[in-house]
Amino acid sequence: MTMQSIRGVGYCARMTETGNWAFSMALDLAVQHDVKLDVFFFPTSPCQPHDSRGRHGELATESEDRKVAIERDVRVYYDQLLGEFLNVGFRLCEGDEEPELRRCLLMRKEYDVLVLAYEGYRCRFGRKTIEQFAESMPCPTILVGPERPDQLFLNTAAELYVGALGLQPGDWRRISEVAVSVE
Repeated sequence: MTMQSIRGVGYCARMTETGNWAFSMALDLAVQHDVKLDVFFFPTSPCQPHDSRGRHGELATESEDRKVAIERDVRVYYDQLLGEFLNVGFRLCEGDEEPELRRCLLMRKEYDVLVLAYEGYRCRFGRKTIEQFAESMPCPTILVGPERPDQLFLNTAAELYVGALGLQPGDWRRISEVAVSVE
């Protein structure tokens, strides 16, 4: 089977210790493959519960000045972690995680590998658990954490990219090994 090379890395920003672990993984992949790193930022934590209506339009009520301030804060936070790496884009996302990240993957083709902070087993990521979300993504998706930076979980699509991801057997586990259903 022929495997595609990595053409872009997406990272869903979380300004936490676990988020820093995931960012480090995403940055390493982008540097290793000499590709763009796209940092997607959702102002409300994806791992916090929200009602079934989702958060579409959540930023619509914010002033333009507030949106600019949020984006500036994210850029300042990650600038210090980027070092000399310049091939990075930032996107302040105004909708729900799943449709927004799928749109950036499938329509805009901004990334083909997604790295997420694994803040906790079965934490909510939008309307699903993070495990359900990651496994449903059609692209290679890596969860980093929740207990240490070298703890990696891969979705089914990512298993085809193990070599390109620079991983060896024993470096990672399948997301499907974690209980994927909740409730």
